[in-house]
Amino acid sequence: MTSHSRQDKELRTYYKRMEERSGGALPRVTVRAQRHSDHPWVFRRMLDGPYEDLAPGALVEAYTRDERFVGRGIYNKNSEIALRLLTSDLGENIDEGFFKRRIAEAVQLRHEVLRLPDETDAYRVIHSEGDRLSGLVVDRFANALVLELFSAGMFAQLDWITAALKEQFPSASVVVRADHRSEKLEGVKMDGPPPPEELRTQVVLEGRARFQVDLRRGHKTGFFVDQRENRRRIAELCQGMDLFDGFCYTGGFSIAAGLAGAKQVEAVDLDENVIACAEQNRELNGLPSEQVHFRHGNVFDVLREHRTANRLFSRMVLDPAKLAITRDDVPKALDAYADMNRLGMQCLADGGVLLSCSCTGLVGEEDFLASLRAAASEARKELQIFRVCGATPDHPWAVRTPEGRYLKAVYSRVKPL
Repeated sequence: MTSHSRQDKELRTYYKRMEERSGGALPRVTVRAQRHSDHPWVFRRMLDGPYEDLAPGALVEAYTRDERFVGRGIYNKNSEIALRLLTSDLGENIDEGFFKRRIAEAVQLRHEVLRLPDETDAYRVIHSEGDRLSGLVVDRFANALVLELFSAGMFAQLDWITAALKEQFPSASVVVRADHRSEKLEGVKMDGPPPPEELRTQVVLEGRARFQVDLRRGHKTGFFVDQRENRRRIAELCQGMDLFDGFCYTGGFSIAAGLAGAKQVEAVDLDENVIACAEQNRELNGLPSEQVHFRHGNVFDVLREHRTANRLFSRMVLDPAKLAITRDDVPKALDAYADMNRLGMQCLADGGVLLSCSCTGLVGEEDFLASLRAAASEARKELQIFRVCGATPDHPWAVRTPEGRYLKAVYSRVKPL
């Protein structure tokens, strides 16, 4: 038995013992601070406790000190988000049927409303709070489902979650992932075993483009499905133009632009492994290296080289990875956004189009726009913004959890002052 399955069995034994001891009722936690919203996160400071007898990820019921029902959810004394509420309906239990219903609702949005399988086999199936399943993300890549876990409670309920997903996608393989930081915060090892070698790489379709997705080594779940519509939009703007693709990852924007008829693409990333994958994607799509060129390097340094050489592009994408993990990181992140976009503007021809992106959830839209305004001022450029958008519709966000609206994508035309 692996350590993962042993740990899962121990948690399930614990839950069963707790239910037997309480006659089937869930353990109770008390919310001591007054709640002014129905946000599903309850921070540690807002609860009595800590409840030392509850294992990380225990299912609990929450009540106020005056015995008013708050909801049922997942408790973890190790996490700053100590309680993740999953339901506030007194009559709704968190059981196998609960996960079947929630996951069926999420799939219905993607299949019946958005009709995503008509255009791609790579999309988000579960978007955490946006689908009322806090701590769980699921992406589909062809015949594989990749689960990214942010909550020990979701790890403990993997059997129910997997069964519900298999009901919706009977032939799909399931891969479980969790980043080191999430495991450290939750106090539980949640990363699953590696998939069999024959399933490790999936080839997905997105419009005309095909991409290889490494289910184990890629960032997050392996591919950024949230940028699907922005890849299509930038491709339409690149016909006959040259593109600089900064922080290109495995080549999503570059491949889409090349297939749409971009004259020349220079794509840069500091990760050698993703550059190798991007080269494979270029070959997979039959694009010559003379048209789409991937380069290992630091985007800031490469842009400074181009500025010195007076190399100007007509189109540019700057889409870095998340730059702030905690609120203390936000000032540095905003400085980095301003710096990279200032360099980018200085390397754009008169009237060139810049797509500036931020996937840092802690940086709000207004602050991101302020960093672009500062960059334009320093670069002595006029920034004419013609579109501001976010993630694709398969990344819904609930009005009570604005944190789910994390991606900012700003399209601008850049002209001298």
